[in-house]
Amino acid sequence: MSNSLKEPLFIADVCGTLVYDDTTLGLLAHHFARQPDRLWRLKVLHLTTKKHSPLRLGAMVLERITGKHLLKLILVRMLVNDKVISLEASACEYAEWLLAERKIESVWEILAPAIKERRVVLASASLQPVIAALAESLGLQYVSSELESHNGVLTGYYLNDLTGKKIQALNTKVGDDFTDNEYDAISDNLTDHKLLSGARKAFVVLHSESHQERWDGLKATYLRLKV
Repeated sequence: MSNSLKEPLFIADVCGTLVYDDTTLGLLAHHFARQPDRLWRLKVLHLTTKKHSPLRLGAMVLERITGKHLLKLILVRMLVNDKVISLEASACEYAEWLLAERKIESVWEILAPAIKERRVVLASASLQPVIAALAESLGLQYVSSELESHNGVLTGYYLNDLTGKKIQALNTKVGDDFTDNEYDAISDNLTDHKLLSGARKAFVVLHSESHQERWDGLKATYLRLKV
């Protein structure tokens, strides 16, 4: 997609990069709060994601043993029998709030020119409804994890979990092996190390000064956020 007449694509992570929030958890919290007849789900969400919750700690131990992201599978399972249209409505509301209240300004200052030129592609393992809503608001393309549904009703399972698969998804979206071309990229996520290491310009968002050590000397511009 890039050539001598065009600036390269700019691949942007979302959670912890464009906005401060984990948008999977944020979307679920917002959606569950809109369902008064099933508010138990919001309580379970809070119990399983609270920092020192025994449920969260137990899930983390099991994730290390199994190598699977069990917590998010459990949380997504709670969407079973919800209508797709209802989750999409929640996502639109939540995305609007994110753009108004939760943007990481130093990142947006870097991305602003590319966003205006519609060169940014959002690449996130978060849930498709919220990433789609953000992309639509900004007029951008995106790749994201997809939820399984039948006849407009969610099954509570992933159709496609994009964790660790962004490059493959971007190749499909762009229609070529985009890593053979020049591109820029920004993320705070270690799973994007390979994506950033192949970028013409790489930017890493650091939520803590000590996090730079995790990137193992990656040649990048490091954006240190003020706490």
